[in-house]
Amino acid sequence: MEQYVKWPPPTERQIEWMQEQLFRESGPFYHLSTKPLEDGLIFECDEERRIAFNLMAVTAKEFHIDILAFALMSNHFHFIIRGELVDGLAFFHRLKKRLSNYFARRGRPGILNAVNVDPDTPAISSLTQFRNEIAYVIRNPYVARTDVNPFAYPWCSGFLYFNPLLGSLSSKSVNELSYKEKRSMTRMTNPILDSQFRVREGMIAAESFVNYKLVEQLFPSARKFTWWVLKNVEAQVETSVRMGEKPNLNDDELFVTAQQLSRSEYGRDSVKELSLLQRKELGILLKNKWGASNGQVARIAQLDPRAVDAMFPLTAKKR
Repeated sequence: MEQYVKWPPPTERQIEWMQEQLFRESGPFYHLSTKPLEDGLIFECDEERRIAFNLMAVTAKEFHIDILAFALMSNHFHFIIRGELVDGLAFFHRLKKRLSNYFARRGRPGILNAVNVDPDTPAISSLTQFRNEIAYVIRNPYVARTDVNPFAYPWCSGFLYFNPLLGSLSSKSVNELSYKEKRSMTRMTNPILDSQFRVREGMIAAESFVNYKLVEQLFPSARKFTWWVLKNVEAQVETSVRMGEKPNLNDDELFVTAQQLSRSEYGRDSVKELSLLQRKELGILLKNKWGASNGQVARIAQLDPRAVDAMFPLTAKKR
């Protein structure tokens, strides 16, 4: 009987090399985002989000780009796409025009006037940055709202990745919809929906237009994906700074950061081993680089809250 040699599974280094190759061959990738509105909201209810969700799917197909991750925030947008930047910008401008027309009919004209994507957005340059950006987008609703599970929020793509229950969700073909139903879903006068779309509860199913499988192929594992979203604080800070935003970290994440700073900056194993002056310096770092509130600075750096309010009087009410 002929014997077959069973080759060992690839090592972590080999898997990483293959994923690096896939990243280089699959791009370019871009993170298209808008600055949050300073006053007011884009979306005031889930009905408006539902229309935006459906228009996003339709418009992406029209401009032949792959959406890999998205988050429809109350006052801004995040999209990670695969495709040429010119097509990504055309996608966003068409989506913005369609949404602007919809909002105007609802008595809210001009709400998107100040909402724009940087036309000089650089391509995502490395696999590590790609993972950071994906995690940042998925994490966005989670840091903005305390009631959000980043892997279950309906207006973000976080529930798609490494989800074994995804295939059990019921949906129907878009071809089963009437013309009236298609108009209701998109508020378009002549809606043409891709035949590959699936529909669930009045929305185009995210798994039928988001290329979540490619994202899964570019992360080492489901465990590492979860770590990247929830625990990779350094990457979240790096992406926030690059985008000109303040990081939004919870107490647990700031505590880990403070412990690391205690070791790297002062050679101490914990915050409680630092002198008062060092703890004040640490508090300034947590405030200026990590966007900690006054209350967080007091708790994490173990300082008197009144002293912290004196250090940062402009944010004294933020606990």
